[in-house]
Amino acid sequence: MKQFNKNAQAYDVVRGKISYPDTLYTSLADRAPATQAALDIGCGNGVSTIRLRGRFDHVEGCDIGDALIDKARHNYPDITFSVSPAEAFSPSRPFDLITSATSFYWMDRRAILMKMQHWLKPGGLFCAYKYDFPITYGPLRDYIEQELVTRWSRYRDPRLTQYDDTLELMRDCPHLRDARREVFANIIFLTPEEVALFFLSTSYVTRYIEQEGGEAYARQFMSAVMDIDQAPAVAVNFDIHAFTAVNR
Repeated sequence: MKQFNKNAQAYDVVRGKISYPDTLYTSLADRAPATQAALDIGCGNGVSTIRLRGRFDHVEGCDIGDALIDKARHNYPDITFSVSPAEAFSPSRPFDLITSATSFYWMDRRAILMKMQHWLKPGGLFCAYKYDFPITYGPLRDYIEQELVTRWSRYRDPRLTQYDDTLELMRDCPHLRDARREVFANIIFLTPEEVALFFLSTSYVTRYIEQEGGEAYARQFMSAVMDIDQAPAVAVNFDIHAFTAVNR
């Protein structure tokens, strides 16, 4: 997602706070055939990639955004990161686990799934996971949902709003088996400012700002969020939906 590249600083600050649950990675490591090597495609600033370290001997990440990879290399210098679209990536080894955190839906999914027969070891596991539109609890919920309906919704990519057929695509691949979908509970506590930064770094709010609202809207949105909820922490639902399949 190149629009994330333009907001790399805000993205880095808030995405570092949006952690994924340990239960997800424990489940993936337990199901992988071995723990020698893992790859994170569409890795962004590496916040998902780092969760594989300690569970696998060798960990790599790749992403199309050069600014995001710069952040990843700075934050995690002992992990190998490459600037590359996943579709064009050429790994130097097969992997026990390949993950894609909230990025698979921006790729050519069929092409990526076909590559799994070569990128994964026999019995290797692929997991594409994501959260849906976050639910903000407390007084901010109505305001965020109003902004979504009245301003942002027309800029949300159809891939974010249509039925997710990843499970069906996995089951259509003859080299993949045991395709399944699981949900992992994931409530994150953010400051009101971090809530605003999160939404300002999304693709749909970025597009709204570029096409209609301008930088004045970004300032207005930040101010409104911090006025509406002045609590030290806001609970936000980032429950994880994980799609997994095993290479035959």
